[in-house]
Amino acid sequence: MTPYTDFRVQGGQFWLDGAPAFIHAGELHYFRIPAEQWEHRLGLLQEAGFNAVATYIPWLWHQPEERMLDLDGHTHPLRNLVGFLDLAAEMGFLIIARPGPYIMAETINEGIPPWVFERYPQVVLVDQHGQPQPIASYLHPDFLRCVEQWYGAVFAALAPRQITRGGAVILVQLDNEMGMLHWVRNLIDVNPDTLNRFANHLRGRYGDHLFGRYPVRDLVGFLEAQLTQPAPPFGARVLADYRRFYRSYLREYAEWLWRTARAFGMEVPPVLNIHGFGRGGKTFPIGLSQLVEAMRSEGMVSATDVYPLFIGEGNFHELLLVNEMTKALQNPEQPLFSIEFQAGGAQDFSGAQTSLYELHALLSIACGMRGINHYLFFDGENHPLLSPVKRHDWGHPVRKDGSTRRHYATYPRLSGMLATYGEALALSRPKTVATVGFLLDFFMTEVNNACTQETTNVLTQQRETILFDFIARGLALTHRPFDAVELRLAELSVAKHPVLWAMMERPCDAAIQQKLLDYVRAGGRLILVGRLCVEDEEGRPCTLLKDALGVERIQGGRPFVQTEIHAFEQRDIPASFVETYAGAFAEVFAVDGEGGVVGFVQPIGEGLAMILGAAFAANTLEDLAVFHQMANRMGCAPLFELSEWADVHLCEGDRGSFLFINNYREEPLETTVTCAGAPLFEGQPVRLPPRRGAVLPL
Repeated sequence: MTPYTDFRVQGGQFWLDGAPAFIHAGELHYFRIPAEQWEHRLGLLQEAGFNAVATYIPWLWHQPEERMLDLDGHTHPLRNLVGFLDLAAEMGFLIIARPGPYIMAETINEGIPPWVFERYPQVVLVDQHGQPQPIASYLHPDFLRCVEQWYGAVFAALAPRQITRGGAVILVQLDNEMGMLHWVRNLIDVNPDTLNRFANHLRGRYGDHLFGRYPVRDLVGFLEAQLTQPAPPFGARVLADYRRFYRSYLREYAEWLWRTARAFGMEVPPVLNIHGFGRGGKTFPIGLSQLVEAMRSEGMVSATDVYPLFIGEGNFHELLLVNEMTKALQNPEQPLFSIEFQAGGAQDFSGAQTSLYELHALLSIACGMRGINHYLFFDGENHPLLSPVKRHDWGHPVRKDGSTRRHYATYPRLSGMLATYGEALALSRPKTVATVGFLLDFFMTEVNNACTQETTNVLTQQRETILFDFIARGLALTHRPFDAVELRLAELSVAKHPVLWAMMERPCDAAIQQKLLDYVRAGGRLILVGRLCVEDEEGRPCTLLKDALGVERIQGGRPFVQTEIHAFEQRDIPASFVETYAGAFAEVFAVDGEGGVVGFVQPIGEGLAMILGAAFAANTLEDLAVFHQMANRMGCAPLFELSEWADVHLCEGDRGSFLFINNYREEPLETTVTCAGAPLFEGQPVRLPPRRGAVLPL
């Protein structure tokens, strides 16, 4: 990580030899709130105990015409960005600036001024159906020239106000949710500029082997044809190459923005926010896949956009896995950070959970999150220039008239805890007993065509059922806290990862299969769930794992066909994607109705491998019993035992350790807690009100 100035934040530090203190921020869109209320709204943030404020700076609002620019309010008081920044600094807030060029936030063109597309129509994204979209082709030179003009103007206001120059701006977010629109609208960019970049990418990636992959002379024309009218045998292959290309495309765009911002004086760290939180978080790794190369640019800070809507025993595991997958991919020197951490949603008569915000925050801090920006903290109204939708009312803690909703009261309580435990909590690290391995390429499904949709449907079912709802849910509900590694990127170590759980699917490259085998042979304990790997990503036979496991024959595995299996003493478990194996196995623990082997254990070298060739979620006590016995057989013991179930986590540090306990139920909780065999609190019970959490120093 590029070294930065040491930023003091109350009792801790933002960066201290890689160890961060908390950034506890609330998002305030100054351009939606009357200027005369700015001080009142900032005062409410102070009362809630926040130390920072984040805000979008919409290009559309400040430069509605190419030759009309206003950052000081001379045309409209809500355009007085410099006044807002100075007021926030004067009131003691640190500032996270979000100048785009994209901001989304329900604005016209997602925040891009209409004049950009009117004057420079060549910059628009042309989709696979030949239709121009009101979205920029990010790296088109004419779009970049417009962005450069905007950055020159906005950084004239931001640069002198950075903390490195005695100001309060500590972070700058570059753009917003890069690639999100392409994913949610299934848009493939065939703008001529993008097609030429795609062709050059392939020439660099495949070199002399390119003609063997695509035996054509007019590469650009061929790519355009396969993206707009895909057909076998190349339709799926070209789209897979396009998805990989777009990862590097987004990295190039992010690095151009950062380089341009530095040219105009930016000195504080850049932030890249990751989009895609849907289905409780199960879609979020698609955003990670899109942005993985940009996230790993040296010095880039990654941050999540997280909107769980509710939290309970049935979905908290999804939030855990999202956080751990993000940590596995971001620059290792940075802490986990959420720049859009849901604050709204509990509208006045909606019946939504006002307890969500505190419980979710405590869960995330227990995972190691050390930066939280509560989005969006204030209701507001859109000016017609910004959006045809006037109301911006998601049930935020503060209404547009400045009055507070019930869940506003949860924030001072959270702030008080952070202030009390301060640096000791910031420097503590989560204790884990298991590792979840994942392949990010299984989430490289953001755009699809007729040649790829079936494969995407299979991957979606497998990763949601196995990775999220069997492995992550099983570990979470049985009190086995876990971290995560990306199998292609990580160095697997038996010392660091003694027990590794992973979802498997038929395509898996030889290098990854070999890495898993080397891990087991060195003494690792590997649990693979899904369909056994038998080919590489190009569909060529690759059976390193199969052969090492002694599997002589595989049968079944048809997608979406429900079959009942028996595992340990649990019978008639409904499962899908069930395949059976023939071979000489050391132990068999699961079979189908005809006695075919579905689950087995096999020693390899110094280690042990466990295979379960079925997909089912840990939805019932019977399912969970199977998971628990699998874990115990592989030496993966629970960290905690409780007399009554609650969600429990431990963070350990040189200055103190902390037990996090959340009660997601609608009734009070009383439970004793044992950690690693030792009773905590001298065996006395912990009591929690309904839907409340606590952080207890040890």
